[in-house]
Amino acid sequence: MEAARGRTLWSHGSVRGLLRGLRRPVQLERDEIARELRRALRSLTAREAVLTLVERALRHEHAFCTEIVQRCDVDGGTTLAVASELHLSVRQFFRYRAHAIEAIAVELESLLTRGSAPSEAAARTVALGRLLLARGAPSDVTSAIRHFERACSIDPLCVEAYAGLAVGWLHLSRELIATPVHAHAKARALAQRALAIDPRSVAAHSAFARVAIDSGLGRAVAAPHVAIALNLDPFDARAHIASFNVALADGDLVAAERTAFEAVALDPTSFSYAVCVMATAFFRRSYADAIAQARELLAIEPRSRVVRIYLADALSASGRPAETLELVQPGGRLSDDPYELASGAWARACVGDRSGAQRTLERMLKISRTRQVSGYLLAYGRLASGDPEAAMGDLEAAVASDPGWLTMIENDPVFTELYDVRRFRNLIAQRPKASSIRAS
Repeated sequence: MEAARGRTLWSHGSVRGLLRGLRRPVQLERDEIARELRRALRSLTAREAVLTLVERALRHEHAFCTEIVQRCDVDGGTTLAVASELHLSVRQFFRYRAHAIEAIAVELESLLTRGSAPSEAAARTVALGRLLLARGAPSDVTSAIRHFERACSIDPLCVEAYAGLAVGWLHLSRELIATPVHAHAKARALAQRALAIDPRSVAAHSAFARVAIDSGLGRAVAAPHVAIALNLDPFDARAHIASFNVALADGDLVAAERTAFEAVALDPTSFSYAVCVMATAFFRRSYADAIAQARELLAIEPRSRVVRIYLADALSASGRPAETLELVQPGGRLSDDPYELASGAWARACVGDRSGAQRTLERMLKISRTRQVSGYLLAYGRLASGDPEAAMGDLEAAVASDPGWLTMIENDPVFTELYDVRRFRNLIAQRPKASSIRAS
């Protein structure tokens, strides 16, 4: 380790300057290295960036290294006082302090020399694209993709733009704007391009893991990329949301909820990550919690279709289908939105209105002649109309064209009546159980 660390580009003096700046935040904001570090870590302040640098650098070092930096540099303790408190001789104190400074210098070099940074214009465009993608509304997704494409034209080696495009195409598939086959092929190619540009990019590995789950490459392909992303930067929310997707695919709702909360904690401004937390409550059958979260999210972003649909289904699952119908079929009017029609059909069945469910299904079938309507949604209408055999056929077709539905199917309350059907059990058996992820 010492041999490798002796060649760092950043002097120990530079590191000590950053650490001293922790107690002078205004001065630290004017420090050129601190500003560059803040940009690299996407931190709000230079002080936050330096503290993150220290945590990353010392997480695998001896505990004394962290204690010394915290007590001396952050809290302002003196050498003799801190050495005495830690029961170290002065010589031991300086040995651990030198080791800590060296580790921080290595991490600083890793962060500030990790490939060429994208141009400022491309980085700005990517930031706007990520903001739009985080909102999750269909119009925002298409706008985000345009921003990412523009960033690629500005900087053809902008890995963040290609990773954003890959995730954006997954959204297009789920929003029924593009067919799963086309969207998944595009997403795979874009994620692979991002990895080829920078094999040490958290964005690239996280995007590829999500693509692998949604496109059916499987958790065996996705999980290693999640592990790499988390190892590269455990403070990047995208790595945790990729881990959420793998956990959900495995049916491990405890892990899914934990990783969704971690993603939100790291990026509390992301609407889509908050949606993941709400969705986990729904899959855990904590419908009251899911309803409360969905209403809060809709107050923030009333255009969000995915939140509105989760709210509708949670209301039906909790015995309040009349409220669902007020939400998705106000005044008995049928929309042209396949998701709203599916939720409305189930709500009709819950109130005993089979003819209304059949009328809703017929509307879905009519729309499917000219537009993409997933078999997953058609299965709602088939079940609501009393045709479980046809529903199974739709589900099998849906999973065949879009394996991403496997992450939801077993925990979807609509399909409770199919749990004992052999074809249904065979279908959900296609996704690995949580136990197999731990064994691998």
